[in-house]
Amino acid sequence: MKRCSIGLVMVLTIMTVMTTSLAGPEEESSATLEKLQQRLDAQEKRIAEQSQKIASQDQKIAQQNTRIAELETDKSYRLAEQDRKIGQLETQLTGPDVEKARQQQIKQMVEDIQGEAGPALPGWMDNFTIFGDLRLRYHYETFSSSSAKDVSKGRFRLRVGAKKTWLDKQLEAVFRLASGSSDDPSSTNQSFDTNFGEKDVWIDQAYAKYKPKAIKGLELVGGKMKNPLVHTNVVWDSDVNPEGVWAVYKCPIEPIQPFIGAGYFQNDENSGSHNGTLAAYQGGVIIHLNEDTKWTTAATWYDWNRYETTFDRAGGNTMAGGRLTAEEFDVVNVTSKLSSKAWGVPVSVWGDWAHNTKNALDDGTEDAYGVGVKLGQNKKKDDLSVKYKYAYIEANASPGAFNDSDFGHSNSRGHQVGVAYNLTDFMTAGVNLFYTQGVDGSTFDDPRFLALFDIIFKW
Repeated sequence: MKRCSIGLVMVLTIMTVMTTSLAGPEEESSATLEKLQQRLDAQEKRIAEQSQKIASQDQKIAQQNTRIAELETDKSYRLAEQDRKIGQLETQLTGPDVEKARQQQIKQMVEDIQGEAGPALPGWMDNFTIFGDLRLRYHYETFSSSSAKDVSKGRFRLRVGAKKTWLDKQLEAVFRLASGSSDDPSSTNQSFDTNFGEKDVWIDQAYAKYKPKAIKGLELVGGKMKNPLVHTNVVWDSDVNPEGVWAVYKCPIEPIQPFIGAGYFQNDENSGSHNGTLAAYQGGVIIHLNEDTKWTTAATWYDWNRYETTFDRAGGNTMAGGRLTAEEFDVVNVTSKLSSKAWGVPVSVWGDWAHNTKNALDDGTEDAYGVGVKLGQNKKKDDLSVKYKYAYIEANASPGAFNDSDFGHSNSRGHQVGVAYNLTDFMTAGVNLFYTQGVDGSTFDDPRFLALFDIIFKW
């Protein structure tokens, strides 16, 4: 801009000189110079105005650039926040809390619908959950030595239940119905038989549970409940659901968490005689070694009262004249379980030992023990697990009607190997192989082979 001014002055000066030389009279030259000076001043004023406008435009451009930078920063933050939320959702949908995430999504959808169109479901369905599973099984069983006929059959298990919670999930009530060909407490299997006849449905669970927030760690249960004790199938089959009351308190501390529990259960009611009952007392400790590793050890005392006469099936216990010859079952049981991860794979190991302190026969048939290991888990698609178990259960170590039915109840020893694979999040295929024989008696030298092929659907 200064160059333009200097050039303009030079041009005007030359014109002035030329005009002066041509005009002649002095007064005319002076008038011309005055006019040129006025024109030069006007030009300088316009140049100053243009410079001011340019500076104003530069300022506006700078403000626009600043706003654009702010918008870009805000956009980047929003994108990062969206990516974080998507990552959290993907973790929920692929992690161990899949079912919880689905329930939360369903609950949110229902709340959104209610907000727009009023209540879509009755109030009693708040915090109400339906669950269940269907298992299709092929069962093959053969004996090595005896003349017993091989067993080959199709079976199924159907279980459907519901859970309702109140008081911010402090109180819950649960019931479950299950299939079954009899009232056997250790099995809900139903064989394909009776000429396509209808199949029975049984009440499998019906209980209420209270976990008050005011006393953290306390749990009270009453009814026909899922087995609340720390146990393995050396003593309890997974299908057995005790009936009675149970209370346990776990100290809400870590990493060492002691606990103590007691239960009173009734296995038989007889108005003309004495009831059959079980008093169970358990104490133990849970040690959280690290984020992935937990070690649980529990000691349990089972005091069975009049079981020798109120039993329904022997399950491998010795008997004579309609009475169990062990007479009493006062059983001490020690159970230890360790769960962790190795190279990112879930691993669990367990050991169990039981001893009947009141075996009236005193013939060396009162002990049982077992060990097992499992690698992997089965929670979502492509999950794979492998497990192994060895158990040695003498005839009168514990009530045989309630321990592992697939293994052969009491008076059994041998091995189990199992493999399971998740075809989808909700469907699992698996096989379990058993090679067992009796601890003593007629089945001692008659090994039994059992193969169970399963497909399980869960919801």
